[in-house]
Amino acid sequence: MQLIANAGEVGIDAAIRGLGLARALAYQVDADVLAGRLKIVLDEFEPVPIPVHIVYVAGRKAPAKVRAFVDFAAERLRGVPVLNPRTRSY
Repeated sequence: MQLIANAGEVGIDAAIRGLGLARALAYQVDADVLAGRLKIVLDEFEPVPIPVHIVYVAGRKAPAKVRAFVDFAAERLRGVPVLNPRTRSY
C-alpha cells in the first residue's frame, strides 16, 4: 500500500501507527522521537540543524513590542532541542 498525502502530519501519523516510514522535518517529529513513538532510521544522513536568525533594528530604534517578541522567540527557540545540537538528546 502506498500513501500519498499533501500534509506532513498525515505521513507522520501513519508512521506513528506503524504503517511505514515517513520523511519529515526534525522539528515536526522532535517530541515523538523523544517520547519513543518514532525512531530515526537513517541517522547517518540526518542533516545538521540550520540556525534560526531573528533580524531586527537593534538599539533604541527597535519598538518595545519588537524587543519583547525577540526576547520571547529567542528563549523559546533555545529550548527546542532539535534546533540546538548541543542539547539534542537523540
